[in-house]
Amino acid sequence: MDKKDSASETGNLEKILEKPHLSVGVVDTIANVTYSLVVGSLTDYFAGLNLAGILTSRATGTVVNALTGRQYCWWREKAFAVTSTNQDSRAIRKTLVDLCAFNTFQVPLYAGIVAFGSYISEGRMDLEKACVGGEYLVMISPVVGPTIGWYIDLCRAIFGIKTAAQGAIIKREKTE
Repeated sequence: MDKKDSASETGNLEKILEKPHLSVGVVDTIANVTYSLVVGSLTDYFAGLNLAGILTSRATGTVVNALTGRQYCWWREKAFAVTSTNQDSRAIRKTLVDLCAFNTFQVPLYAGIVAFGSYISEGRMDLEKACVGGEYLVMISPVVGPTIGWYIDLCRAIFGIKTAAQGAIIKREKTE
């Protein structure tokens, strides 16, 4: 192997090892969908949905999260900006901002998904199950809210995107 071939292969290896360049919206959507599939399935089960209801709820949830993943992350970043919370803020403050963003965006959205899931699986929209699902999500939100935030920020870091506390979306909007 001559020097030219070796340099060519090194260049190819560097390209392979580079972080992929995905947009903030794509990464945020993927993070929301993957996190919600796992956590949503467990929440659906505890809300009392049967297997058909869980499958319907997760299918609906996946479509909804694909459509709202970016919006939730924008909402989350807006909460960080409004509360002047940044990467140097204390962990408890960032956790509380994540909790607030989660409870004001994801909980109502989830209750709607449970209502739709019950309609498909039972032939009627069971608002009691939707409320139980929403209440259960609020009860577990001190764990789920911050962990989805951490997961989103981890996914962003993998792809070289700023965290919510750093303002990947909000700061970009201001410069455009």
